[in-house]
Amino acid sequence: MDTYAFVKDRLYCPGPTPVPHASAVAALQTNVYHRTDAFREKFLYARKLLGTFFGSSEAPLILTSSGTGAMEAAMVNLTNPKDHILVLNGGKFGERWAKLGSAYQCEITAYEFPWGESPNIDRITELLRAHPDIKAVFLQANETSTGVAYPIKSIAAAIRAVSKAYIVVDAISALIAHNLPMDELHLDCLLTGSQKGFGIPPGLAFIALSDRAWLNLSSRPKFYFDLKKEREGQAKGETAWTPATTLIESLIPSLEILTKLGPDACEKHHARLAIACQKAATAMGLNLFSKAHHSHALTAIELPNGMDGSKLLKYCRVRFGTVFAGGQDHLKGKIIRLAHLGVVDELDLLAGIAALEMGLKKLGHSSKLGVGIGAAMESLNASE
Repeated sequence: MDTYAFVKDRLYCPGPTPVPHASAVAALQTNVYHRTDAFREKFLYARKLLGTFFGSSEAPLILTSSGTGAMEAAMVNLTNPKDHILVLNGGKFGERWAKLGSAYQCEITAYEFPWGESPNIDRITELLRAHPDIKAVFLQANETSTGVAYPIKSIAAAIRAVSKAYIVVDAISALIAHNLPMDELHLDCLLTGSQKGFGIPPGLAFIALSDRAWLNLSSRPKFYFDLKKEREGQAKGETAWTPATTLIESLIPSLEILTKLGPDACEKHHARLAIACQKAATAMGLNLFSKAHHSHALTAIELPNGMDGSKLLKYCRVRFGTVFAGGQDHLKGKIIRLAHLGVVDELDLLAGIAALEMGLKKLGHSSKLGVGIGAAMESLNASE
């Protein structure tokens, strides 16, 4: 059979994630002018709802950019040229912090550790003691390329015990799946993007700073990502530059859906899906790529020896409409990353596992069909 007329597209990549119907409909409101009282009210409402998930004393700023734009904004506003920074690099996105630091002429100490592992906290404190001039520590809450969620609470406490360095956390693929109340955790910067846990298309980024970070912004020149200027305007519902109005319209219904649960329940829901996915992989005779601290947002799964991961991704996409993510750099073709992030439910997950099982079988994996989805169903049923 060469064509499959009734295939539906289903996203299982760690961004973009599925968009709720209400958010998709809201985005049809295209005749919106952002310099009106009506839009200002919506903008302030969106910031207020976002604050619930940041756990910050001040509502986060909304930027029209990708999550990487928020990462750049953090680097630009919190460092000056020649500032010494520590970067935790255990994957593709830790590597991005190092590239940003280099682009903005910081002196970088990079703590590199194997992909699939979590950073060693003793090593972090050792580096901070050896370099007391380190101004900021940049890290991920969730390393999307490896499926590892770093223990932010423990890491932040360890940093605070030995250093006054800013703690800057990329939570682009973590927030919603993981509860990260920044004030409680004593973080100085938390940032994320719209197309991950918040379940709307790419194009918005959200960033919040601590009080002490606001009091000590960098002196380097800034233009588009001038957070001080944004803060002044956004307090009144105004953005410095033209915002992505349709995305903000779309964001509000998603936030209202998530707010009905709240941060703790959202984390528990995502943890439940993650455990079910992990059990499915194990039942299929596959290993998890993450060695510990498995992410709630996605599961990174090692493929059978000799299997062409690119071929598997293509087969699942064409035959079942399921879009999984593959490995990056040296992991290309070797792992598959199945996301269970955003406004998704149990049946969304089960459909993805079923497609993966059938794809693996088609490409020669010896596992019996149904063992993966059965293990996931047993896990979900037991944890209900």
